[in-house]
Amino acid sequence: MLARLSIISLVVLLVWGNVVAGLKVGLACPDWPLCHGKVIPPLHWDIYAEFLHRVIGAFTAVLIIWLSARRFKSYEGAKKAIPAGAVVLLLFQIVLGGLVVLLKIPTDLTTLHFANGVLIFCLVLYMSRFENDSRGGLALSGIGGVWFVFAAIVFIQAVLGALVRHSHAGLACGLDFPKCLGAWFPPELSGTVLYHFSHRILAYLITLFAIGIAVFGDGKSRKAAYVILGSVFIQIIIGVGMIHSGLQFVGTALHLLVGLHILSYGLTRWFDSETST
Repeated sequence: MLARLSIISLVVLLVWGNVVAGLKVGLACPDWPLCHGKVIPPLHWDIYAEFLHRVIGAFTAVLIIWLSARRFKSYEGAKKAIPAGAVVLLLFQIVLGGLVVLLKIPTDLTTLHFANGVLIFCLVLYMSRFENDSRGGLALSGIGGVWFVFAAIVFIQAVLGALVRHSHAGLACGLDFPKCLGAWFPPELSGTVLYHFSHRILAYLITLFAIGIAVFGDGKSRKAAYVILGSVFIQIIIGVGMIHSGLQFVGTALHLLVGLHILSYGLTRWFDSETST
């Protein structure tokens, strides 16, 4: 129950952070750790949207520390680094969260904040899946290595998506899709156009990677690849809808949610690869 609640709470935290960014209320609480100098801030929707993000974050932090303490006791050897690493990254995340507010949401720092949050998600996902280290491999060869590379690419794509979001590059290619600025290859590949176009290229790579697994993988891998391809198709539809809706915050939140689903699916295939052989 604790493990399931931890991963659900973390997903809610990541998605709600995306909503806060979409609503452009990240500085509704301009100070940290208090909000407008108070433990309970003034009642206003934008302030409470950001304040709720902090409350969810505090609740999630308690769950992760609790879960990590349990797993540190049950894991042996090198795998103790997983719960220990989760706590270290969590403490770093808290510091980053404060700096993001105090430094007025700089792009590089907000992207790092998100990337660190997704790393925590990866570790918590492992801990939520395995109570002890008698199961759960981290193979880097064979089909396990393939799923590791896939998950790594999806992780990079998620972080790149955060960079696109926070650098306001979501509409850098205009309303064109699949073209960018009226061309298959944009005439000027720099700045926000580079961020946006790179995000699209990685999406194509992830799709091709999943197709490759579906064609050449074993039975279990093929089934997983079909699920991922279905999710990628949904993700593309959401992405196109986001562009034509002017990056409406509901669409961006759904885009992140599906992205986390794809990442978690690739990760769990990697986690299970060694034990299934």
